[in-house]
Amino acid sequence: MSQKPFTITRAEARELRRRAERVARTGGIPHAEVVAEMRRDMDRELRAMVRAYKHPGRKLTEIMECMAIARGEGIDIADAWRDLLDKIAAARARAA
Repeated sequence: MSQKPFTITRAEARELRRRAERVARTGGIPHAEVVAEMRRDMDRELRAMVRAYKHPGRKLTEIMECMAIARGEGIDIADAWRDLLDKIAAARARAA
């Protein structure tokens, strides 16, 4: 069984280079900054999942699980939750 070689995109390579240069200059990235960036990414990805969701759909359970994880990480999910409920309500109204 052959494995595909590890590859990254140009954007990922730029980000890795930027981080390596920053670590070399400053000695590292503070944990709080890493956590804040992770939370921003989680929030952005959750909103994208909700925007892409079409009700009814198979992704609802996955979105709900992601919302629970994000909430557990301290991310305010109120807007994403409201958007999801609005999509579900709109789909039910169209079906009625």
